[in-house]
Amino acid sequence: MNGKGLKNRRALFVALALVVLGGAAAVSCYLGMVPQAKAQESTTTSSMILMDTVVDVRVDGPRSASLVERVFARMEELERVFSRFIEESEVSEINRRAGEWVEVSPLTLELVELGIEMGRITEGAFDITIGAVLDLWGFGSDFHRVPTEEELADALATVDYTRVEVDGERGAVRIPQGTVLDLGGIAKGFIIHQATAILREAQVDRSMVNAGGDISVVGRRPDGRPWRVGVQDPEDPRSIRYVLPLDDQSVVTSGDYQRYFVVDGVRYHHIIDPFTGYPARGLRSVTIVGDNPAVCDAISTAVFVLGWERGRALVESLPGVEAIIISETGAWISPGLDQAMLTQ
Repeated sequence: MNGKGLKNRRALFVALALVVLGGAAAVSCYLGMVPQAKAQESTTTSSMILMDTVVDVRVDGPRSASLVERVFARMEELERVFSRFIEESEVSEINRRAGEWVEVSPLTLELVELGIEMGRITEGAFDITIGAVLDLWGFGSDFHRVPTEEELADALATVDYTRVEVDGERGAVRIPQGTVLDLGGIAKGFIIHQATAILREAQVDRSMVNAGGDISVVGRRPDGRPWRVGVQDPEDPRSIRYVLPLDDQSVVTSGDYQRYFVVDGVRYHHIIDPFTGYPARGLRSVTIVGDNPAVCDAISTAVFVLGWERGRALVESLPGVEAIIISETGAWISPGLDQAMLTQ
């Protein structure tokens, strides 16, 4: 999540209304698929560039216009707090003062703690201290390159989420000298979660927040059926491979086909394995469905890194988490999601 495009990790989800176009989900276009809401309801849809992507927000219910404004204002505020590519952000301050305790806001503390917890759950397959490695590859800039083994070894020595310290009483965070904290793999989902919380608290009839394919919905469509979201085919991203029902849930995809560069005929994508420092190999895309988009964000990356067998095992170990895992040779749909797709 930065102005130059570091962390658009998600393979774009598309609303079913845009299957033909094969583009990012546009909530305003989605309205044509379902009956209009009751006359007394108001519906507001709007788009804005945030977190280096197009963010679409739809809200149905009283005060929908003012709620959409609140949501965008909150998301913009949090991006300025969490992005390490914004000089005034709290994460930038943590990185500048590596080795020192840095007092931060409660939400930054919460996000860092969640990042550490996701590192623990995934046994390091998701790691919020991956920043130095990402910088070597140039993800976050307009200049991409393949780093040397020596450079990677030096950068990997700074990657270890367990060395991030949090002092809850002081509201402070400390990282080791040389470490680069990068919350881009979880911050977008966290921001979407905060935006959706505003809408839930306001008791909207229904809503959808779509940040470049990271989607969170409240309620169901006006016809009482779940929202339907298409998942791109990694072999042909202009096509839809699966259609998912989304019922008061969130969905996130990590794929190897959105951000990459080619050197000497080898394609290098942006989902970096924190154990090797190289792009993770073996999978093409991972789609995660769950209640919390921040958790989905982190798990989608971790499963991609872990690969076919270990990634499936992780999904099956997590209650309330469903997945579609696509490799070069096949696909796996978790039983709960498979059943939901069959019955909708």
